[in-house]
Amino acid sequence: MKYDQKILIIRFSSIGDIVLATSPLKTIRTAYPEAQITFLTLDVFSSLLEFHPDIDALMTLSKKASLSELYSFRSYLKNKNYSLIFDLHSSLRSKILCLNTSAELFRVKKPRLSRFLLFRFHLDTFSKDFSTLKMYHESLTLIWNTHKQIPKTHLRLVENEINSMKEKLKDTGISSHFIVIIPGAAWKQKQWKLDKYIELIDKVEKDIILLGSDSDKICFDIKKRSKKVHNFAGKTTLREALCILSIADYVLGSDTGLTHAAESLGKPVTMILGPTSRQTGAGVNLGTSTVVDKELWCRPCSQNGKAKCYRKNQICMDSISPDEVLRTIPEA
Repeated sequence: MKYDQKILIIRFSSIGDIVLATSPLKTIRTAYPEAQITFLTLDVFSSLLEFHPDIDALMTLSKKASLSELYSFRSYLKNKNYSLIFDLHSSLRSKILCLNTSAELFRVKKPRLSRFLLFRFHLDTFSKDFSTLKMYHESLTLIWNTHKQIPKTHLRLVENEINSMKEKLKDTGISSHFIVIIPGAAWKQKQWKLDKYIELIDKVEKDIILLGSDSDKICFDIKKRSKKVHNFAGKTTLREALCILSIADYVLGSDTGLTHAAESLGKPVTMILGPTSRQTGAGVNLGTSTVVDKELWCRPCSQNGKAKCYRKNQICMDSISPDEVLRTIPEA
């Protein structure tokens, strides 16, 4: 086995999936300690991987790249003469970039048929130990067969940016002990109800910081109804949000990227799951983290939670009580 190779890893989006991809990244680095590893992702998410110890070069592609730009970029990659390419996205875009490559290509195999059977017929053909991390590792073939261990996900922050955030929080009047809540999600069906968050927050004694984007309306709705919270939604860069997560006592949120990012920073989380599950890539990876969900015949109902519930009330989320969630938060 040659160790001094040029390796390309591809995972374009989104935050949670890129975070999870840092686990196979570690396995690849362990197998090829002297290799030059390049990680290709979308420009809007690249800051997530800054300073990562297992990445030698971070390469970005514009989220708005046209088809002609993709083919030009493919030629650029081909001239880089990579020995190995690990396509951890397996999308049309990544397949175009890997066309006619001379590199040895490893591509993740997504369980599309199993998910179709699960969503359409509620027939679960997944193995009991299925996870996205295992799915990624199975695509590594020889490396995975040799090591058979799945590393934790990992993101890297530097001391200066963490200290800078601590000072900002101090100036805002936030104590050194606080909880982060990430209530938003790409699809409304993955969000716990506003009233339930308010009831939970009323019972929590620590400071609470809300994280999300400026499009996460629920963050602003929570702030309107609770003076206890500090709403940072849309007010931080991705790196600043990571810093806040890294110094929080605990993190609570939906099945969304920042919740996965918190675990990669070593923070225990509580993840509230409704329409998604481990078969769709949801769930936690740290032993100190907790999933709060309900076992229902109809879930999971879609890959990313965007399918509209056929019921008047979304039982998978509505049946989760604030007290159930509160019990998972240590010293709340």
